[in-house]
Amino acid sequence: MSYPQTSSCREFVPNKFNTHTLCKVTSFDAILNWEKYTVKLERLVAAAWSIVGSRWFYKDEIHFHLRVARDNTHASLPVRVLTGPDMTVGGLLRQLEAQIVPENQGILSKHNAAEHAQPQGFSIVYGSEPNDGKSDCTLMLECGRRESGLHFEVYTSGDVLRLEEAQRLARSTQKLLEQFTCGQLEHTVLSDIDMISERDLADVWRRNGTVPQAIETPAHETIRRHASERPEACAVCAWDGSWTYKELDDLSTRLALGLIRAGVGRGVTVPLYFEKSKWMPVAILGVMKAGGVFLQLASSVPKGRTEAILSVDKPPFALTGPDAPSWLADLVRTYTVHDLLSQDTEGLSPIPKCSLSQDCVQLFTSGSTGQPKGIVWTHEVLATNCQEIANIQSMGPHTRQFQTASYEFDVSMMETIAVLLAGGCLCIPPEQDGVNCSPATLEALRANSVYLTPTLAEALDPDAVPSLKTLALEGEILPKHVVSKWAGRVTMFNFYGPAECPHVAACVIDPDAFQTGFAGSTSVCLRWVVDPHNHEKLLPDGAIGELLVEGPILLDRYVGNVPNAAPFVSPRWLHCGCPGVPGREGRLFKTGDLVRCDDNGDLTVIGRKDTQVQIHGERVELSEVEHNVRRFLKDHVGVVAEMIIPSGYTKPILAAFLVIGDDMALSPRGPGGILKDLISGVERLADYVPQTFIPAVYIPVRQIPMTVSGKTNRRELRQMGSSMTLEELAAGHLACRGETGE
Repeated sequence: MSYPQTSSCREFVPNKFNTHTLCKVTSFDAILNWEKYTVKLERLVAAAWSIVGSRWFYKDEIHFHLRVARDNTHASLPVRVLTGPDMTVGGLLRQLEAQIVPENQGILSKHNAAEHAQPQGFSIVYGSEPNDGKSDCTLMLECGRRESGLHFEVYTSGDVLRLEEAQRLARSTQKLLEQFTCGQLEHTVLSDIDMISERDLADVWRRNGTVPQAIETPAHETIRRHASERPEACAVCAWDGSWTYKELDDLSTRLALGLIRAGVGRGVTVPLYFEKSKWMPVAILGVMKAGGVFLQLASSVPKGRTEAILSVDKPPFALTGPDAPSWLADLVRTYTVHDLLSQDTEGLSPIPKCSLSQDCVQLFTSGSTGQPKGIVWTHEVLATNCQEIANIQSMGPHTRQFQTASYEFDVSMMETIAVLLAGGCLCIPPEQDGVNCSPATLEALRANSVYLTPTLAEALDPDAVPSLKTLALEGEILPKHVVSKWAGRVTMFNFYGPAECPHVAACVIDPDAFQTGFAGSTSVCLRWVVDPHNHEKLLPDGAIGELLVEGPILLDRYVGNVPNAAPFVSPRWLHCGCPGVPGREGRLFKTGDLVRCDDNGDLTVIGRKDTQVQIHGERVELSEVEHNVRRFLKDHVGVVAEMIIPSGYTKPILAAFLVIGDDMALSPRGPGGILKDLISGVERLADYVPQTFIPAVYIPVRQIPMTVSGKTNRRELRQMGSSMTLEELAAGHLACRGETGE
């Protein structure tokens, strides 16, 4: 094969592939001393291309075609290699050696002598396996010899990678080939290999060289300024009454004094247990002014989970509304808002000034140990996150924010504080009307802005809410069809971020250009993308990796029995910086989310790298689901929780796969009868966990499928679940394993 032509676009007609117009995107030279390896040149280059492809696209298995020209012969060979994080370079080369064997394949040469010849040229093609000449070629690396070494050219069809991404991929390949030349990597695992080129490293650091500054004023002080400047403006419009800014400020100050008399001070946690009410904003601001830490509890949360949450920090008392359940007093001492507002506060010192570094918020999410995981925000974190929301959405006195989120979620406190920081009005519906986003209530409160999960937005009719002008979407990956439904009716925003750093990314949605998963960026944090299996390896823009976040929006710490150090890292590359940009000490949060970052710093969210999922916008740890299900099963059996989409169904549901074994599966009573007995106690789950943590179906299996690396094969579990209808699942049919090739 001759070298690729030098034109920028040409017709490529490879053996057994369709004619396909490929555009040359870049080229590079490399001096590769392959004689130190016992494999042939094309296999070494194929190994480099496989490693880059697996890291770029986050795949543990790579398929491509190797086309080699020797002695005026051309051949095309399909290749499949495993590229998991524990695979070594030597192991990868041995896989290639086993597949690219001319004398066994009868493909790469027409006589045995040809196998000893070095190739005149070769190409590596990403595309479907050839079949009757109907395959497509989408990405190609061509290699040829020059006196100075090797010359490589990269071609793409344009629908796989943008020009800049293909160029970065080529630079990563060149970087890897240089490492092959500099030393033996045979025993190096793939996740330990550096893949980012010097140029791409500089591009990332140019964007992330300076850490953003935090807001310098606590949120309640900014809200107090609104009370001074616009005292009669409406701050809260709720189903049970309203507050002006002056009333809200006066009541929360009186409540703060009552809280101080009751023993609240710096760092003291005060749970707030209310139905949706005008009193919740008063309680939040009262605790903040007193120097305490507020913890919102939702009335919809079962007693068991509430007890688990309160056992973590053991607060001295809880602040409630008049409708608190009697069982709450069995768990913690309670005061009503009116109890504290009626106290004599004469002689008390003025409300202390709080520091931005003081703890302010405590909230709980799903934990992998089976216990709720407590998160602490400081005043700095709360104010910075909420001010960013207000800025992105251009909130102001005109904004009337409809509160939909349950009080247990971080979104509810942020929609409360953000609109008050902007001088707008918080519209609070009754409990069920908020959770379901009742159109009638939204219109009655004259709300013009709302936060919804994509699931709720899909269920809501735009014609039923003509007053709505702003729709902010969060909590789930946003699909394009939801955007299309609301296009032209409202201004849409997409927000992304876990509870530990809530507003990592946001964007105004352009319905015509929007792609599923696109999240954008924000100005209050830095975003780094690293190898999902090794955070010490920074990845270039365009590669799929784990998102690390740096900046003033990060949680302060976890509370309870949670390993504080695990999600926080300070990688060596952060200390090193790059030429022209000094390194620094830092504290980065590992999100566990897989993302792709473009050269503008905008994120596209791909999914999770672990066992965490989103159900109706709530973060659910699958291991916590498994832990709680096991508690109520009649026998000790294996349990794996997973999201599945049953056959004929369009939405994912939470399923629990239960291992009943071969003997039980062959029982005369059948899997359904055995399953019925096994799960007879799981209805008690509703007393301990929210509905989102309870599996919709229980699926009996003989055994849990495993991957070649010995891990639970979740892909196969999803396929097993999707092969059955809801009716079959409800009847307890035994799920059978299929072939996934994983």
